[in-house]
Amino acid sequence: MPGDDFQFTRELTRVDATKLDRAEAREVEGLYRTKEYLATEFRDRLIEVESERDLLRTRVDRLQAERDSLRGRLDGLEADRGSIAPDRLVASLGDALASARDDLSTAEYAVGRIEVDLKANVVGGTDGPRFQLPDLAEPVNRETLSTLRFDLRPAAPAEETAVYDPIPDVRDRSLAEAQAAVQRAGFTVGEVTTEPGDADDVVLDQFPSPRSVAEPGTPIDLTVSERRELDVPSVIGLDLDDAAVALDDAGLTVGAVDAEARDESADAVVGQSPPAGESVPVGTAVDLTVSAGPATADEADADAADATSEPSEPNEAGAGATVDLEAVDGIGPTYADRLREVGVADVSTLLDREVAEVAEVTRAPTSRIENWFVDARRLLEGE
Repeated sequence: MPGDDFQFTRELTRVDATKLDRAEAREVEGLYRTKEYLATEFRDRLIEVESERDLLRTRVDRLQAERDSLRGRLDGLEADRGSIAPDRLVASLGDALASARDDLSTAEYAVGRIEVDLKANVVGGTDGPRFQLPDLAEPVNRETLSTLRFDLRPAAPAEETAVYDPIPDVRDRSLAEAQAAVQRAGFTVGEVTTEPGDADDVVLDQFPSPRSVAEPGTPIDLTVSERRELDVPSVIGLDLDDAAVALDDAGLTVGAVDAEARDESADAVVGQSPPAGESVPVGTAVDLTVSAGPATADEADADAADATSEPSEPNEAGAGATVDLEAVDGIGPTYADRLREVGVADVSTLLDREVAEVAEVTRAPTSRIENWFVDARRLLEGE
């Protein structure tokens, strides 16, 4: 094939082949044949393009004729359909609402909020845009219909004007504080319901919601928390780690852990306070007493010496010998040390104190301390 810079010219037909060698003549002959082939190919393609052009021109003429026909039909249909001016449509709607208000006023009702979704074809007219009305025999899709929404409410006396006040936010307050705030704002406390919570009488929610408005005297419903209680499970006999898991599953926590020399294996729970079955709030700490293993020989001798020591004077409860604090169920070394620091050395002096005073010293729940006092009296009375 010839190079890109080769151009056919008429001079190719005037080449004197006698002046060319065989190779040059063969090359010129090939170029001449290529020229003839391309010229024939171009003429054929030109004929095809002209045919396609004529066909497209015919189709365009036909489509234009159809468009003109459809436009004429559309103009005829629009001329046959009714239309209404926008101001007349709005006036008609206002007249209908005024008539409805007059009829409702006899029943002491009034039309409240009004919403209109207007869906209509807008067409041009000699005097401006107009809303086109559907033909009576024309099927209408529900989604294309205009919508008029309004609400009804009791009509207020003409001399009265409705007053609305903002509703206070009383969430996260105590019930007493919330009730006072609601009354100060000019409202009343409505229904009070409870839901489980971590504290008692804390407002969790309210209705109507804060930052809304209502008429004075409207009742405000409150939802307050109620502290949940559950029964303490028994963990005596469990390993300390297993006991902690059991208390966590029950919604409780592990409190103080005291160790005592016992025959049980080390870290086995041998005592708990509060005891199993007692109802306590969720999250209450349960103090545990675990075994430190059997006592050594030195510890046994020390216990024997304590047993042979001279008893103190009997107290008013009628017991004889002094009873150690740790003999009381639930008092371990930690609680005993806290009591000894304030002069409570044994069960007798424990009973001389008030429950509230012991609770402040040991930082233990009052119900637990009351159990201590019951067990302490039992020990002194020899039950």
